[in-house]
Amino acid sequence: MSPAYSGSELAIEHPRADSQSAYCEWANVPEYALDQGGPVLRPYQRMDADYADVAVVDHLRIVARQYPGKLAITDGANRFTYSELVSAVEILANRILAITPPDGAVGILLANTAFFPLAMLASMAAGRPMVPLNTRDPDTRINAIVSEARLSTVIGDGDVRPTGLPRVVGWINVSPRGEPKGNRVPQLHAVSVDAPAIVLYTSGSTGRPKGIVNSQRSLLWRVQQYVNACHINAQDVFLPLTGPATIAGCREVLTALLTGATLHLLEVEAVGLRAVLHRMQAEGVTVTYLVPALLRALMANKSEDAFRSLRVARIGGEKVSWADIKLLRDAVSSNCLVQIGYSSTETTGSQWFVPTDWPEQGASVPVGWLLPGIRFAIVDEEGHSVPPGETGELVIKSPYVLLGYWESGGVMPVAADPENPSNRIFETGDLVQLDNHGLLQIMGRKGRQIKINGRRVEPAELERVLLGAPSVEDAVAIVTASTELIAFAVPRGPATSNFADDLRHLARTTLPPPLCPLRLHAIAEIPRLPGGKVDVTRLAELDGESARQDRIVQAPNTGHEQTIQQIVQRAWTKILNTRVAAGRWDDAGGDSLKLLHCVMEIESVLGLEIDLEPFTVGMNFEEMVKAVAAAKAGNEQASPRKEHLPILFLLPGSVGYGPSLAAFAASMGRTARVVPIRYPALAMILQGKNSVGDMAEAALEQIRRAQPEGNVRLLGHSLGGVVAFEVASRLSAAGRSVKFLGILDTSLLGERSTYRETIIRTYHRIRSNRITAYRMACRALAKVTVRWGYEMQLAAMLDRYAQEKFNATSFRAKLELQEVLRAKAFFQWLQMPRPKLPITGTLFRCARPGMPRAIGWDGAFADLDVIPIVGSHIDMVSEPNVDTNRPLIEAAVARTYLPEESRQKEERSST
Repeated sequence: MSPAYSGSELAIEHPRADSQSAYCEWANVPEYALDQGGPVLRPYQRMDADYADVAVVDHLRIVARQYPGKLAITDGANRFTYSELVSAVEILANRILAITPPDGAVGILLANTAFFPLAMLASMAAGRPMVPLNTRDPDTRINAIVSEARLSTVIGDGDVRPTGLPRVVGWINVSPRGEPKGNRVPQLHAVSVDAPAIVLYTSGSTGRPKGIVNSQRSLLWRVQQYVNACHINAQDVFLPLTGPATIAGCREVLTALLTGATLHLLEVEAVGLRAVLHRMQAEGVTVTYLVPALLRALMANKSEDAFRSLRVARIGGEKVSWADIKLLRDAVSSNCLVQIGYSSTETTGSQWFVPTDWPEQGASVPVGWLLPGIRFAIVDEEGHSVPPGETGELVIKSPYVLLGYWESGGVMPVAADPENPSNRIFETGDLVQLDNHGLLQIMGRKGRQIKINGRRVEPAELERVLLGAPSVEDAVAIVTASTELIAFAVPRGPATSNFADDLRHLARTTLPPPLCPLRLHAIAEIPRLPGGKVDVTRLAELDGESARQDRIVQAPNTGHEQTIQQIVQRAWTKILNTRVAAGRWDDAGGDSLKLLHCVMEIESVLGLEIDLEPFTVGMNFEEMVKAVAAAKAGNEQASPRKEHLPILFLLPGSVGYGPSLAAFAASMGRTARVVPIRYPALAMILQGKNSVGDMAEAALEQIRRAQPEGNVRLLGHSLGGVVAFEVASRLSAAGRSVKFLGILDTSLLGERSTYRETIIRTYHRIRSNRITAYRMACRALAKVTVRWGYEMQLAAMLDRYAQEKFNATSFRAKLELQEVLRAKAFFQWLQMPRPKLPITGTLFRCARPGMPRAIGWDGAFADLDVIPIVGSHIDMVSEPNVDTNRPLIEAAVARTYLPEESRQKEERSST
């Protein structure tokens, strides 16, 4: 057993009789350290017991005052700093108040973009309950919830109201264009943390969706427990892989934004699994949440280092197996914490950090220790506590469980504790055991509810829809041992040939995807037991017989080149485990997650990335083949055109070729084929390859391989500016023509900052999230080491510290050491004599008050063009400055094109 947990089993207080409660015995969960077995010596702001007494928007304002310029949210296209977020929240809150009555609720019909948290926070600030609406649900489902919830207002993206939205419901465009800026925003009134804040509609056992109501207090309690367990701070980078219209999605959003962290959002179904892996790696994500089904899909074709930056991986939403834990452990670093918890839309429950050496017992992993702040009972059918180690239903009493259910525009409260009405009682319906360590084990459900991809599913809701069809006499839905949702329908009179297909169409146009059956069987009658109950065992046997006829073992790949149809067929049958690839994807048992997995399988075989737009769960096999063929043909047609574009060699600064330069290079794709230059890495630097001349030689070798002949064009950023100059000098001496030499704000004056200027600049960089205090500490270590000449010793010590495994501290320190050594080479180069090149140089210069216009380059070229650009030396090619600067750079490069090169550029731009 892990030493971190040795002797830490919870001593649950002995249940006590409670004569005024429906349950005769309650147990208390004692206070304990939520971070036991978790992070060690990680700085964070601990949240005390009174944290949930303060409204969410007030917490957000405090964070914004601490980190005004720091990036709060981004979805890749839209972004808010913390100061921008608070301002946008206050503006939108006042727009909500202007058209929503005090007792009205607000729907949020938005995808998983930066605007969803904005709308969520604005609804809380306005004191109006919000109802998230899943944009991927059918319109009939969304409109039914709008009507059932009696929404007064809906927030969406765009000026056009959705089809079917009643005219009496107000519409707010979350991102209006041309809105006046700078107007004074009216002061918002205080909001109670105990009032209804969010209504989440889930599948209901009555056959209709039910709205579960939570307060800000219950949401903040979840945030508090998350932060204190995982030591969340402003250096964290979140990428939750769950939808926003879930309690887990809300928790992830609030935890990130109320701690000053950076929140990244994406629609997994829209961007695909490969893009998720790329985003995870490129952004250095430290905290993620995902359900086991998505974990398995991502691990099927994982990138080697995609998860290496993670320090906390939370898994939940459905049962987690020990095989899932192993998959995750193999992908993350040894320092990453794996956290599992039990909670529902109605209540928090338990959590723990799974130790690496915990003995595996049973198929599923325990869901942790019950959380402090609750009382609980594990009861039998009569409501009596079961003996220790026995299975019973978990009942929770706490001030943080749901307020009640949303019915007819108001809250129907749940049962309260007679002695303390602020404590509410919730019967979870989950059958559980407490093991001898005090860990909670989920054994099953009282009812038929299951979770599919983390979303709650009640078979009764599917049954209601099927029974409502005129062609159906009787219908039943069952849940298999593999948690598959299967439907059986009896036709009313003679069944038509389209009977099953029509019912599948009815389900997918009425219900959310997880409620659509994996298989639907038409049968003559529903088998029943002597007492009249449905014979679930017999139905499962009928389904099993049908499924076995379709399943096959995958044929081995012969190694010969496969046609597009064969590639798609192999992926289709592998992912869906079927004999043939035919019909519609969803009718064959596929959902959106399996579709993403299938596309990634096809991408791996073809060696290209495929645009997901043509792929839908309703497509058939032939349509998938055509979509893949079109993607392959488009890629082959685009590649020659891209190859024929003039090459622009991009020489990076001392940091190297990172995500911001990569994004900039990609955005230049219609003007030039950007080829990044790589410098000698740390190992080569420590062997003596650490002069600008060495970097230039490495660059020349890469240039010769990529462009053996013809006009050369160079663009250097920072250190890359002097490397580009050195490369141009050597190319000219060898008789090669340098047609363009662009320099991105490299100064040759060698100015050094005073200590005061350095401290002030560092402070502003940390506050604006351009650099973290942790990174500054690594840089300081590297600078001191280089100054004293002990860089080889430091590198060796870091290697020993990492013990041949990935270690975040060692990795970061070595990157900083590499950067400091390259900067040292830059300053050494400045002291050396240099020739005057007989070409025109182009200097893209940021604002540098008090500095000469040419910043030292005026004597380096026969002629010099100086083009002013916006932003600073650090962010000139990053958002938002790149939108202004890129056209200036593209125009300067294009002016050097010969007539035939210009024609190639025009052909590329027209495609």
